[in-house]
Amino acid sequence: MSVHSSARVVLFDIDGTLVDHDAAAAEGVRQWLTANGWAGAGTLARRVTDWDAIAEAHFTAYQAGLTTLQGQRRLRLRDFLPRVGIDPSVWSDGRLDGLFATYLVAYEAAWRSFPDALPCLRVLRPMVRIAVLSNGDQGQQEKKVGRTGLGRHVDVVLTSGQLGAAKPDPAAFELACRRLCVPPQAVVYVGDRLEIDALAAAAAGLRGIWLNRRGEPVPPGVEAIGDLSELPRMLRDPQPAGQWGRPG
Repeated sequence: MSVHSSARVVLFDIDGTLVDHDAAAAEGVRQWLTANGWAGAGTLARRVTDWDAIAEAHFTAYQAGLTTLQGQRRLRLRDFLPRVGIDPSVWSDGRLDGLFATYLVAYEAAWRSFPDALPCLRVLRPMVRIAVLSNGDQGQQEKKVGRTGLGRHVDVVLTSGQLGAAKPDPAAFELACRRLCVPPQAVVYVGDRLEIDALAAAAAGLRGIWLNRRGEPVPPGVEAIGDLSELPRMLRDPQPAGQWGRPG
C-alpha cells in the first residue's frame, strides 16, 4: 500500500483527535468532585461545565506565555473552588498544587484513545512517518501517548512546551517540520479544530485536514473527514480540496 501524494509525514493533534480529552476531563472531574464531597445532587453536571470553561480560559493564557503550566493550574483552582463553597484566597501555592494533583490522578486514569485512532495508525504506519504536535506540556503529552497505546505507532511527540510556539502560530508548524527534517509540503496535519489545526497548518504550508467529528458545516476549500478511518483512503487517493467535506 502506498500513499498517492507527496506526504512523507502525517502529523496529528492529540487531544480531541487521537485521545478523547473531553471525556477524560469530565470523568476525572466527576471522580474528583465526588471524592472531595463536592458533588451535590443536581449540581455535578454544572460543576463539570464550570471546570471546563475555567480550564479553557487559563490554558489559553498558558499557551500565550502569560503564565506557567503550574501557574494556570493554580489559577484554575482559585477560580473554581468558590463554586463549591471554598474560599482559596488564603491557600498557599503548595496546598493548591496538592489538590490539583488529586484531580490529575483521576484525569490520567480516564485517558482513552478514540476507537478509530489505533486502527488508523496501524494502517498508516507502513506508509509514512507518524508524529504528533500538541499545544501542551511535553511530559504530560508523552505520558498520554504512551498510556493509551498510541506510542507504539508514533515516532515523535512534539509540543508547544518543547518548541516554544503554540498553534495556530505558524512557527509551531515550521519548528515541527524542522525537527522532523521534512519540508512543510511533505507533511499532512490532522486535527479536530478547524482554525487552530487545519487552517493554521495550511497557512504554514502543510496539508491541513480537519477531523470534523461533530459533522459541522465545512467551509469551501477545506479538506475534512468525519472519522480517522477515512484518512488512509484520502492519502492513497487524494481528492480536490473540499471534496471530502461533509455537509452540515
